[in-house]
Amino acid sequence: MSNAESHPAETVCEALPAAARTIEILEPRDVPLGGLRAMNVRRTLPQRSRSLIGAWCFLDHYGPDDVAATGGMNVPAHPHIGLQTVSWLFSGEIEHRDSAGFHAFVRPGELNLMTAGHGISHSERSSAATTTLHGAQLWVVLPERARGGPKGFEHYAPEVLRGAGWIAQVFLGSLLGSRSPVTTHTPLLGAEIRLEPGASIDLDLDPAFEHGVLVDSGSASLTAAIDSGASEPSRSGVGKDRLAYLPPGANRLTLTAHDNDGARLLLLGGEPFAERIVMWWNFIGRDHDEVARARRDWQAQIAGAGVGDVSGTDAEAEATAAGEIRDPDPASPRAAETDRFGLPADEPEPPLPAPPLPTARLVPRENPSPHRAALHSDRERRTGSDHHSSHPQEDTVTDTPAETITVRHEPDSHRFAVYVDDALAGFTEYRERQGGSVFDFVHTEVDPAFGGRGLGGTLVSRALAETTGLGKTIVPHCPFVAAWLRKHPEFPGEVSWP
Repeated sequence: MSNAESHPAETVCEALPAAARTIEILEPRDVPLGGLRAMNVRRTLPQRSRSLIGAWCFLDHYGPDDVAATGGMNVPAHPHIGLQTVSWLFSGEIEHRDSAGFHAFVRPGELNLMTAGHGISHSERSSAATTTLHGAQLWVVLPERARGGPKGFEHYAPEVLRGAGWIAQVFLGSLLGSRSPVTTHTPLLGAEIRLEPGASIDLDLDPAFEHGVLVDSGSASLTAAIDSGASEPSRSGVGKDRLAYLPPGANRLTLTAHDNDGARLLLLGGEPFAERIVMWWNFIGRDHDEVARARRDWQAQIAGAGVGDVSGTDAEAEATAAGEIRDPDPASPRAAETDRFGLPADEPEPPLPAPPLPTARLVPRENPSPHRAALHSDRERRTGSDHHSSHPQEDTVTDTPAETITVRHEPDSHRFAVYVDDALAGFTEYRERQGGSVFDFVHTEVDPAFGGRGLGGTLVSRALAETTGLGKTIVPHCPFVAAWLRKHPEFPGEVSWP
């Protein structure tokens, strides 16, 4: 799956030490995949408090999605470097084409794993027979020794394991006596587990791994024995769409379904990933220059196919003029590789051009200290991730004693932006019409590094309140803004629905 955000932020990821040997609950953030009839996904990785679980670095969870209402999944050819994509469905069917020559279908209970290596492109579309689409798309970081390797693809239908009140399939690694033959380049675990109402399952874990448990449906309780000598196990309840994180040291895990409908879970795991990585759009590299080069190579690729152009964006031109990005010498190995990614055969639509790089050189950000992450996690548990201020006209609120959240109107950029301390965390953009009396809100995003904190709701509530205070009419083209307004019918501003 492509990261469909039009202005993706660079995310610098590294393994974090656990603040304490306890279970941490990670909240999802909603991301529309594009268009007014957008298919919505819930993203739990990466986010500010935790970027990685082992080498798992990206988790989008979607559905059940009514394809008749949203149009389903339709992602034209797009590039990847430095990662493996893991596709796992609960219902529906997705057609996959890639530049390595593989044409396959993703079906429920069957794994499709694509290895990008130095570069690959692929497309994903829900099939015509699909009425409901429901599943997860995950990325795995390739380590230094493997990330420059060849492109590839593997398919695997894992055996169905059954026990007292539970069903499981192990699609990566080994668990419950079942081992997946699929190639991974770091030690990993991936499994689907379904529990009947009130049922439990006991799992022996590798204590060298850190683990994540995503609740797809229902809710569950987790009891983890962390370190064999610990006197008390760690326990936590986990609601639907949440991701529970277990630090290394857990050697046994008990999962128990709560709801009358039981629970369906994804269990992920892996050894902590020691390398520092940079994620931007669909690329995983190690620094700005590598990501910028991959973008340039993709633009050259699609220009050769008659789509787009190599120059890319005004932002790149400005950065080049400032000396931050130099035009590649055609004789240099740094010149654009016009065939690096390749293109899938028989594509019905042109490939996706890359979004613009920021005007300034991408500057890595450090992950927070475990203490600060713990403070934020505690506040989310007390207030809820969707907390909105009851005073949207106020410009700032204190989040913790260590940081301040600020929403600012930046009219020169036609946007409202939210800052955490002095760091830009997200923005909502608008277009002016009818002499400036109408604001068309067209795009909203929050940097994944600041995800799971309710910043999107805070940003939009204050942006719309200030727009109303300026006497402007609001037109919500942006799916996130539209969803916020539907959730808050009491909003007093003048809204003209498109």
